[in-house]
This record gives sequence, C-alpha cells and structure tokens, in this order.
Amino acid sequence: MTRSERRPPPDGGTRRKTTLYCPDCGHESTIDGDWRVEHTTDDDRDRAAYICPECGAVIARRPARLAIA
Repeated sequence: MTRSERRPPPDGGTRRKTTLYCPDCGHESTIDGDWRVEHTTDDDRDRAAYICPECGAVIARRPARLAIA
C-alpha cells in the first residue's frame, strides 16, 4: 500500500493524532484514554510507561514530566 492508498479507520471516522496503538493485540485509545500508566525511575530519571489494559504490553515509555496521566 502506498501513502496515497491509505485506508480509512475501521469506524469510518477520523483518527486523532494522540491515539496510541498496541502492536501486540491491536487495542487503541487516545493517550489520555484507558492506558495504565506506571511511573518508574531508571538511571535516576523519572519515566512513565504506558501499558495496554487488554494484554499488558508496554507500548511506550516517556519522561514522566511529559506523561498525560
């Protein structure tokens, strides 16, 4: 599929840029949706991990100061 052949979202609507997707199970939700957010400290840095509520996969890690939840 080329860029010009992008398919519309399954619901026929428009996806928001802030939608996160789980590559393991396909779950999707907005960044401030139903993702579990766990805060940790790695190498003296505060981090936030976004975890899929369906399958438990970590889908993103960001600096805690940038975390939405």
